[in-house]
Amino acid sequence: MEIPIGRRPALALVAAVLAGCARGDAGEAKAPEVACAVVEKGITLPEELRESSGIVASRRHAGVYWSHNDSGRHPDLFAVGLDGQLLGKMTVTGAQNNDWEDIALGPCPGGGGDCLYLADTGNNGKKRRHVTLWVFPEPVPGDGATAPAREFKARFPGDPTDIEALAVLPDGRVLLVSKGNNDVVELIRWPTPLQAGIEPTLEPLRQLAPEPTELGDRVTGASASPDGRFVAVRTYAALAIYRTAGLLGTGTPIAQLDLDPLAETQGEAVSLANDGSVVLTSEGPGSKHLPGTISRLRCALPR
Repeated sequence: MEIPIGRRPALALVAAVLAGCARGDAGEAKAPEVACAVVEKGITLPEELRESSGIVASRRHAGVYWSHNDSGRHPDLFAVGLDGQLLGKMTVTGAQNNDWEDIALGPCPGGGGDCLYLADTGNNGKKRRHVTLWVFPEPVPGDGATAPAREFKARFPGDPTDIEALAVLPDGRVLLVSKGNNDVVELIRWPTPLQAGIEPTLEPLRQLAPEPTELGDRVTGASASPDGRFVAVRTYAALAIYRTAGLLGTGTPIAQLDLDPLAETQGEAVSLANDGSVVLTSEGPGSKHLPGTISRLRCALPR
């Protein structure tokens, strides 16, 4: 049974974006354009994937989703199904997992099909001056290892910040969203085309929300729809969906959703499909060493 998701403006991210929405004759903010419903929630992920920090739908293999663990673990890539079953596990050849935070699919730099992009961008207390993308062709779930990953680095324009959200557009543009740890939530562009051995400076594009006052309002994941029309940005406790043109300009979300009905332990990742299907993962409670979960929504995106 599908359960409609409520909209709770008390969340800081939601409140911030609602404040900028167009207002009706009565002076009240207009409701978001898009309604979403829960299709399935709380499906257990494999025990080996208890810290699922990013997720993206495969474009080569129907029903396959790629995910990975958070920082400090072996550089493994996992293939899972929507039923939570493990479909494959492989080493990302040549990569190190310093602090992997998100994953995306996009065109391979220089052409040659689709590649997976792993965002080694976590910076929680580490004060790293650089961030890294590991990029490699999308593998087959049964592979034992990926093709060699290419390493691309970029540096911050100023003080380092923590970044857990990555989206790659069909034309290869790479977007990041800062988490909001002791700072504003900011949309950031990674200069493209990506070039190995060259460290460009990340380019802030716009502020999406003020510094979060609640832990649940910090940004933990992002995803562009494969057709590039929409971008989803999630926090621990909420989801916002933008038209891509609006996100890159001054637009506000067409959907703002309270994710409390999912009862996620630590909401981390999001994958957005062209048809409005949304897949979310949550890390398991670390103190109990339990596996994470996967949930599904359906959003009625405009054509």
